[in-house]
Amino acid sequence: MTDKKQTSNSDQIGSSISRICENTKITGTIETTGDIRIDGTLEGSVTSTGRVVVGLKGKINGDLHCSCIDVSGKIKGNIIAKDVLILKEKSVLVGEITVQKLIIESGATFNGLCKMPYNEVNNENSASRKN
Repeated sequence: MTDKKQTSNSDQIGSSISRICENTKITGTIETTGDIRIDGTLEGSVTSTGRVVVGLKGKINGDLHCSCIDVSGKIKGNIIAKDVLILKEKSVLVGEITVQKLIIESGATFNGLCKMPYNEVNNENSASRKN
């Protein structure tokens, strides 16, 4: 009888995420079509079509362009997120952000400018209610 090693869904998902581990410092530009988690330090920019997660020990000094971003660590730079930016309790963000949805938890620090693109569908609904 053969003993088959079973892998859980979390193992399979975790292996598809690029990761910069704690105590690692990278200088340069990162481009990925998948998700990335940063627990180390990045001096440079990130472009991702997926989700970017900045862990509690993660630090970024540079710009980010992504679909979604969860921040628990520190970012100094500009962010463009196509969907949502979540600033967790102990996160620190200094810079300009352009995002559809913004969630800031109590205890997070944000110092900068926020732009939320104008959505014509929402404006049309508001205008029709006024008439």
